[in-house]
Amino acid sequence: MSGDGSERGVGTGGGASFAGMCKALHREAVAVLAMQRGLGLHVPEKDTGYSDAYVAFMRKVVRLRALHVPLDLIAELFETERKVLALLHVDTLTDSPTWYLDACNGENGRLPPDGLLLSGYRLGFPIETGAVQPTLDFGERPNELFHGHEMGEDLKQVLARYRRQLEDVRERVGREKPVVEGALSWVRVCLR
Repeated sequence: MSGDGSERGVGTGGGASFAGMCKALHREAVAVLAMQRGLGLHVPEKDTGYSDAYVAFMRKVVRLRALHVPLDLIAELFETERKVLALLHVDTLTDSPTWYLDACNGENGRLPPDGLLLSGYRLGFPIETGAVQPTLDFGERPNELFHGHEMGEDLKQVLARYRRQLEDVRERVGREKPVVEGALSWVRVCLR
């Protein structure tokens, strides 16, 4: 790397340009735009650029798509992650339009027991146990007509839905794993 950012396609805002992100993801622009729209992601202004966390998040999505996980299932899982984070008031910690993925990092190693698969947030409690402290609030947000629990939103219920969706994703990835491993072996033979 030259250190000038040209390999990443750095925009004037300090992050990767859209073209740079597409290159890093090994995907055409139209495919990346379709994923952004399908997931309801914030798209930065042209000269702002994409953060490393945003690119890491998109890399996870691309890999799940390569494993034939449907975009609508990824979108459902991601929406549930955002709901969990909102119920924990994570959205009040920052004014960032991408607050829901700003903690995303590379996917080296295993998913920690308190980590959300897509957004990368570590909740501070094991997701499987549901032992939570849901009343912490770190900032202000606009008042809603009813409180979340009055509308049927309960963190334990949302976490239970997340666990079911995550299990569905894992099951699909597990089914596809032997096919991908076989394809990778074949690619090595094919490209000799």
